[in-house]
Amino acid sequence: MADVASTVNSVVGGIVSLIKGLVVFFVFANILYPTGMDPVLGLTELVNSFMDGGLAGLLALLIFVSFL
Repeated sequence: MADVASTVNSVVGGIVSLIKGLVVFFVFANILYPTGMDPVLGLTELVNSFMDGGLAGLLALLIFVSFL
């Protein structure tokens, strides 16, 4: 009986982990590609949003890149 509970617990834990990962993926995909799934346009708009801020935007971009 303990083996069944352990197995169910591990399966549910795996499903919850998968769902959490998918949520994080879609949040970041929406940030990088707000206009759809055009990666070049999304990255260009992201960089342009930093560059429109002048020196502060450039520093923010450098900090953002350093985290990657």
